[in-house]
Amino acid sequence: MKNDYRNTVYEVPKKNIIDEKKALEERIKREHPKVKIIYNQINKRDSEYNKQFRNIYNNKCAYCGITTDVISCELFEVDHFICESSFNEDFINAGKINNLVLSCKKCNRAKKDFIWSEAYSPRFNVDDESITELFYRDEEYYIRTEQKYITDNIICSFYRKLKLDEEIRRLDFLLMNMYGFYNKYSDDKNIEKILKCIMFLQKKRNEL
Repeated sequence: MKNDYRNTVYEVPKKNIIDEKKALEERIKREHPKVKIIYNQINKRDSEYNKQFRNIYNNKCAYCGITTDVISCELFEVDHFICESSFNEDFINAGKINNLVLSCKKCNRAKKDFIWSEAYSPRFNVDDESITELFYRDEEYYIRTEQKYITDNIICSFYRKLKLDEEIRRLDFLLMNMYGFYNKYSDDKNIEKILKCIMFLQKKRNEL
């Protein structure tokens, strides 16, 4: 199976994101029959729906993979996968749950109103892991574009738009790995040394 650049070796990937999102949408419609725009319910921070939505994504960004171990949950947002402007003010369809993903604020704000042709939506799909066919994580933790797509202007524009090439993406992935290591070996008597390193790097990261 192809490696997912968003996951460390310590993570267990979720395989039922699409089904879980459908179940959440059914719950919202059942509990609020008159609701038309699902986004408005899920986007309410600290609501049970927002919490469930974040759990569906394992509390990590669907684009870069950063988790709430590294940054505060306050720095995550519900993103319109296909931007609202592509729907010509059809907010109901724009706000359907199959068009919503969990994103860190950095990716969401960078992506903003990026528009691509309909043919690219399946390629950028974050829920079925299609996006992992476009990008990979190299040995130095850089996110790279797969060789066969480096001449594709849309895919490369997406990569640059979300700033997936920034150095901080490497530091974030290092911290994710360190947290994974710490959690796995939390009973080891020397693990507190790792935690001190994590806290130091975390502080430096937040100063950037």
